[in-house]
Amino acid sequence: MLLLVACQAQVSAEEASDKSRQKIGLVLSGGGAKGVAHIGVIRALEENGIPIDYVTGTSMGAVIGSLYCCGLSPQEMIDLVTSPDFASWSSGVVMPSEEYYFFKPKPSARWVQFNTDFSDSVKNDVGLMPGSLISPVPMNIEFMRLFSPYTLQMKGDFNRLFVPFRCVTSDIYAKHKVVMSKGLLSDAVRASMSFPMVYKPIKINGTLMFDGGIYDNFPVDVMRSDFHPDFIIGVSVSGPDGKPESDNLYSQLEDMIIQNNDYSLPEKEGVKIQVPVLQFGVLAFNQAKEIYDIGYKTGLAMVDSIKQRISARREPGEVEQRRKAFKEATPEVRFDNVKVEGASGSQAAYLTKLFQRHKGGTFGLDEAQQSYYEVMSTGKVADLRPSIIPSYDTSVPSGLLLQSSVKDKWTLGIGGWITSSPNSMLFISAGYSTLKFHSFYTEVNGWIGQSYAAAMLRTGMKFPTAVPTGIDLEIVASRQRQYEKDVMFYETSAQWNLTESQVFGRLTYDMALGRHGRGYMALGYGWQKDRYFTQGIPEAGAASDRSSYRGVELKAGAEWCTLDNLLYPSSGRELKAEIIGIREDMEYQPASDASAPKPWSPHWIGRLKLDWKQYFSISHPVSIGVLAQGVGSLRGHFQNDMAMKVQAPGFAPTPSTRNYFNPAFRADNFLALGVMPVWNPIGNFQLRGDFYGFADLDNRKMEPSIPVVRYIAEVAAVYNFNFASISLYGNYLSQPKGNWNFGINFGLLFQAPRFLR
Repeated sequence: MLLLVACQAQVSAEEASDKSRQKIGLVLSGGGAKGVAHIGVIRALEENGIPIDYVTGTSMGAVIGSLYCCGLSPQEMIDLVTSPDFASWSSGVVMPSEEYYFFKPKPSARWVQFNTDFSDSVKNDVGLMPGSLISPVPMNIEFMRLFSPYTLQMKGDFNRLFVPFRCVTSDIYAKHKVVMSKGLLSDAVRASMSFPMVYKPIKINGTLMFDGGIYDNFPVDVMRSDFHPDFIIGVSVSGPDGKPESDNLYSQLEDMIIQNNDYSLPEKEGVKIQVPVLQFGVLAFNQAKEIYDIGYKTGLAMVDSIKQRISARREPGEVEQRRKAFKEATPEVRFDNVKVEGASGSQAAYLTKLFQRHKGGTFGLDEAQQSYYEVMSTGKVADLRPSIIPSYDTSVPSGLLLQSSVKDKWTLGIGGWITSSPNSMLFISAGYSTLKFHSFYTEVNGWIGQSYAAAMLRTGMKFPTAVPTGIDLEIVASRQRQYEKDVMFYETSAQWNLTESQVFGRLTYDMALGRHGRGYMALGYGWQKDRYFTQGIPEAGAASDRSSYRGVELKAGAEWCTLDNLLYPSSGRELKAEIIGIREDMEYQPASDASAPKPWSPHWIGRLKLDWKQYFSISHPVSIGVLAQGVGSLRGHFQNDMAMKVQAPGFAPTPSTRNYFNPAFRADNFLALGVMPVWNPIGNFQLRGDFYGFADLDNRKMEPSIPVVRYIAEVAAVYNFNFASISLYGNYLSQPKGNWNFGINFGLLFQAPRFLR
């Protein structure tokens, strides 16, 4: 009892001492990624016992200031800023691990998609321009996850945070700044950093709010008027206007939009710390650690000057004790109801059901995030911003508000694959889809090129079962001409060595296998004709052999995928397993006797395919991928050797090799292994190597049976845009001898599905 009384007396004495000492205010400027330096300055102040009693911030200063005021330590803040989650929302790129594979649209050669509503003559905006340069998709959910617990803890009053806080936003319609002191912390911070055209603005109380830096990028006056501190420490990572740079769009926007560049702080009121980080770009978050270190060193250099002017001190141990107590009092967020805005009745019912399907009647932030990415993975929602409807009674769950913007049902798309070989093609698409229970979709796709042409109708439906399921019908007609190696697109006289034509229909039933997988069963019927040369590639104009097939294909399989890019990945994993049964009739017509085709002959084929590809991070910016691919087949030798090669599965591990017909890399039974080192020095640019060995298990060259092994090697310089990829490549195939190829590709290489392969 005496010990308890002594402890209470000590706490009361500390509180009384804290109330009587000087109050210190910290002002944090905006500046994009440069604002990471604020964390370093805060660390320097804390380590040296300089108290922080109030915080005001704008834009990135509001982000860092709010994190500190929510009780995060400097180390926790820099860990967050350098984490994959932060990289995702600051760049607008959704991490593949968050996507829901089952709901994602099938891979497509489409570069851009326009949504429109043909049923409304007034509303006919195809959406050529995005609402912002950086997608808000990951930011929407991350801000709610990050700040909602503290909104509940402070009961909507920013004075009740670990440190009292203010942030500045801008009402550009009324042309003045707005100081946020209460409400949803997530909305206040999000609005404060929503720089026009870069990050999408949000509505607060019915008014669109933008980046606070437009009218006040260094909120010293907010600190004065709201908190009246004894001493102000102002940290600026920005500077007065400079001339706009011709190659820097953000600097031009900044000069046009920001109205007030007053970064002054009178000496009598405090100390201004100008951190020398102006050389860093506004979006240079990949250099966060370097910026943080500069902020820390700058803060340390100013500590003595600050200590000479203030007497107030707060030891680091005391700060940690207060921080621990604040965190222990932070409540768990639970939801028990969903409200949807911006959607029709059926759409709102679908969204509500998806978020409220969890057992027990309530759900938390993790379940909300899972449902959120399921919806966004469909590609049918333009924007979905979740926010908490807070219940300040801890015994009553909160509500979840979904502010949605559903895309129009009709879509038009264009894309393709442009290459130095004859395999360039234009891709066009049109589709219709709905977002509701038993959601329906249909699309028509077309490919037009020098060596490839195809048309496809795809239609289907998704069902809101406990485990999501769906059916899909494809009707495809295609024709493809292939060469043994690269030839230039202008070499129209170059002799092809395989032309394949197909017409088929396929019905597929599929189901979700966790977040990243899908299982399926499919039944198809179709016709195929192959034209090829049994004795190799002859002179142009020579007659070809012909094999025609008609048959039924039954297959089942499963696949999982978290690759960050389907053409040129550098992280993630892909795993596929498939078993196929084929009953087909064949007709063979040799070139030597075109007038006497052989009659149709029936036969069966059984095939098992396994594919595994995975990338491992070695040390930034290097990763290494590994590949294993195997095929096992059961079928008789019922036609000539070349016809068997034509119909056998092929190994084409890179986009540049997918349009080769090279008999040396086709076999009914094979095993392929590969290694793919990738160097990603900056942004989306990568230098990659692809090195593979292909063991033809059909072809034995000596006793004991040793398979023939062949090799593919490719090096490429690649840049992955948000909508397509460009690559400059060179590759070598060990057979035929001297098979070197060089070229350039741009676009997306996704062709129509194939049959009997």
